Amino acid sequence: MQGEAFFDIAKNAKSLFIVATDYVKVEVHGTSFNVNVDAANKTVETILVRGSISLQTLNGKNILEMNPGERVTFSLNENTCFTEHVDVNVCATWRFNQLVFENTTLREIANQLSIKYNVNVNIESSKLAQRRFRCVINEDERLPDVLEQLCYLAPITYRIENSEIYISEKQTKKCMSMGN
Repeated sequence: MQGEAFFDIAKNAKSLFIVATDYVKVEVHGTSFNVNVDAANKTVETILVRGSISLQTLNGKNILEMNPGERVTFSLNENTCFTEHVDVNVCATWRFNQLVFENTTLREIANQLSIKYNVNVNIESSKLAQRRFRCVINEDERLPDVLEQLCYLAPITYRIENSEIYISEKQTKKCMSMGN
């Protein structure tokens, strides 16, 4: 397997199901999981939604057993596995044609928008670029609708000039007290 795929496999003791990549094998024991092979970095990221799976070397030696809610990243170059607990509802949402951002910086969101809409996104300041968001973007949403959603979530404004997007902090007017 190359690229990214989501599997939902019924348990069947009579038939072994294995996903083979160029770097590791994933032995399936009846489960739902996501596999993402990054050929450029020679890594395999596996996220277990439910059930159980085993990661194995190419010659069949067990590396580790995964538990639901874990993301394991195997690096062939470093011959290491890094395990972390994740929200599986966020990590495998690409299959629902959604981009889900959970505590994600505006810079990271801008990078994804740049790719999705083939634009350059410019952020006014590094402080603004580090602001964190939580939002869901559906595959069919238009760029102006996504930008409006971000404006609703934070005091920002934007302008579009051809294929350039400029995001800045919304200037707030200071209220002045009127004395009698």
